[in-house]
Amino acid sequence: MRWFLPLAVLPFLAACSEQQMCISGATKDLRVVRGFVTETEGNLRRGYALIEVDVIDFETRSCGTKQDGSTKYCRIPVRDTELRPKAIDLDAEAAKLASLKRKEAQLAAAAEQQIAACKVAYPDD
Repeated sequence: MRWFLPLAVLPFLAACSEQQMCISGATKDLRVVRGFVTETEGNLRRGYALIEVDVIDFETRSCGTKQDGSTKYCRIPVRDTELRPKAIDLDAEAAKLASLKRKEAQLAAAAEQQIAACKVAYPDD
């Protein structure tokens, strides 16, 4: 049965052409930087950052029966993630955004060349 899982994934991998995989690899850094730009712009628009905090809450669930036949209840820990506001230095955040935008422009120019090379190396059928 171990061989079944890789076989189940195979059709999804076959759906991506070599050209698409090449382009995806060529634009990976650009997509990451664009995500940071979006996050930083949101921070500046709000005036604060949002950070993820892991929290543990407890739920009460039935977990069996007692000797007298009544239901036994247990507290089960439930992990979750919450977004919480965090103060930021707006001037530093603006400087970070400017730096990210410069890097984004550099990566976009490099990605255009790499995408063109991918299209030449792996033409569409």
